[in-house]
Amino acid sequence: MSGVSAGILGGLAAMTASTLTHPVDSLKVRMFLHGEGKAGRGAGMGIVKTIYKTEGIKQGFYRGVTATWLRQALFSTSRFGVNDLLQGAMGKGKGKDINVVKKVVSSAAAGATAACFSCPADLVLVRMQADGKLPVEQRRGYRNVFHGIKSIAQTEGVSQLYRGLRSLVMRGCFVTAGQFTTYDVAKRTLLTRMKFKDGTKTHLIASTMAGSVSTLIVNPMDVIKSRMMQSQSIPKNSATITPTLMTYTSDLDCVVKTYKYEGIRGFYKGLIPCFMRQCPQVIFMWVIFEQYKTLWARVTV
Repeated sequence: MSGVSAGILGGLAAMTASTLTHPVDSLKVRMFLHGEGKAGRGAGMGIVKTIYKTEGIKQGFYRGVTATWLRQALFSTSRFGVNDLLQGAMGKGKGKDINVVKKVVSSAAAGATAACFSCPADLVLVRMQADGKLPVEQRRGYRNVFHGIKSIAQTEGVSQLYRGLRSLVMRGCFVTAGQFTTYDVAKRTLLTRMKFKDGTKTHLIASTMAGSVSTLIVNPMDVIKSRMMQSQSIPKNSATITPTLMTYTSDLDCVVKTYKYEGIRGFYKGLIPCFMRQCPQVIFMWVIFEQYKTLWARVTV
């Protein structure tokens, strides 16, 4: 399978998986932003009832789904394709494998590259998911992902479409390395040492391990990424503008303020919904990808 084929199939698999897990992802973002800049405990699961009562299912849990589709079309297509190309360049193919270090390097580089492509869609996704949390007069009201991108470019400047890019690139590196390397190593171990068959059972076990590892790695980064993207941009020399949202000057400033007001717990807010979203997302993505790959092999024979 070529890098292009791997990218297309990986992107389609991730888009399918994200559609299924989008409501939990929306809940996760709300919990990340809960209590921002304040001391105290994070939001409990009672927030589900609150969102349902005040916004309903469509607006409360499926707001921003178009941004999810675009994000995965850009992010996952890129990382699957780039990872496959890099591993091929490192010697993988025709029955040969590469060592774990090379797998980590290739997948981390693929994740960083993909994050650069997907940042605008990721920014709009976070803002659309968090919109219902804001007072009515402060809501941005993006109709879809393209309206959101256009609005940000016009009102805040094109450069603001890449707000939070550094935290997103770092997240892309770690989450892709965690997901891809863990899945690859776990799957190969099951096949070669434990003599499992290359089927759905093997894919489920390997993807569950990948999802668990990546959740623990990504949660603090998701908190910082979500807060940076949701925060308000204040133009320079604009002393007359009063911010209506928490503001951060940089990713480091966000880390410092989160720790100052909320402690270590602040970085693990939303861990349960993160796990509920991340783990099924990774499981669905890999299982669906393997099915698409099998179908592709049959079609292209």
